[in-house]
Amino acid sequence: MRWLYHLTTLLPSTDDYAPESLATAGFIHCSYKPAVRESAGLYFKPDQRLVVLCIDPRRLTAEITIANTPRGPMPHVHGPIDRDAIREVITLDDLDSRPDEVRGTRFAFYAFKEMTLLDLVGIHDPISRLASMRFDDETTCTIVCDVDGDAFHMNGASLRTNVVRPDLSLFDVLVIPGGPGTRALEKDANVIQWLRTFPTNRLVVSVCTGALLVGAMGRLQGKGATTHASAIARLPEYGATLAAGRVVRDGQVITSGGVTAGIDAGLYLVRHLMGEEVMTKIATQMEHTF
Repeated sequence: MRWLYHLTTLLPSTDDYAPESLATAGFIHCSYKPAVRESAGLYFKPDQRLVVLCIDPRRLTAEITIANTPRGPMPHVHGPIDRDAIREVITLDDLDSRPDEVRGTRFAFYAFKEMTLLDLVGIHDPISRLASMRFDDETTCTIVCDVDGDAFHMNGASLRTNVVRPDLSLFDVLVIPGGPGTRALEKDANVIQWLRTFPTNRLVVSVCTGALLVGAMGRLQGKGATTHASAIARLPEYGATLAAGRVVRDGQVITSGGVTAGIDAGLYLVRHLMGEEVMTKIATQMEHTF
């Protein structure tokens, strides 16, 4: 995944960014870092005062497509750019010090009583290897919970985290496992209110019946989704339609099937962020085959 850069003569307001080109072309033209200066020379006059919007693709609600052009791949954003996704506004002179590849994704993994432990561990393992296998040393994986004390306890073992109800806006991706405990949590107004503070333009991921909590957050409305076979019939309660696949992505929502599908969801996220080669190396180290 690479940063997107957009050239403009106007400073963005506090609203989502929707230039006139979105209405005329149906998308917003962006560039990857190596092509920004060439784009400036091709599409703007030398005396125009330009600014560059540094856009975080992890925070875009709109679809991104990559057009193959004589100048190389050019990203197009098919909708307004969420204001939250504009991380900086810089000049062309500042461009050299800015990144090309996206790094340092911050994951929050929600742990709770009566979750299925493999739902959490299965997706956590491949993602945590981004840092442990040195593909991205800046990636962080934080297990969070909503209560003090043990977040999970079973068969004499417990899982405890001191990160209790953190500010979810500090994270780029929220991961929600499933398990029997989701049935009570989806009706727990305090927990759902906290989960809803996770920004709607960022990626939320569920394993198994964690999809029910994503639905209670209001994030499944109009989405294709999946979950454990025992709960598939409940997806329409939250406005979702069943979609085929062990891992299903619809916009900024990823859902996956039951239990062991969490490993596949973790590898899917690795590929989404870092590409096929990194995903294959991590899957090989885990001795996992699709």
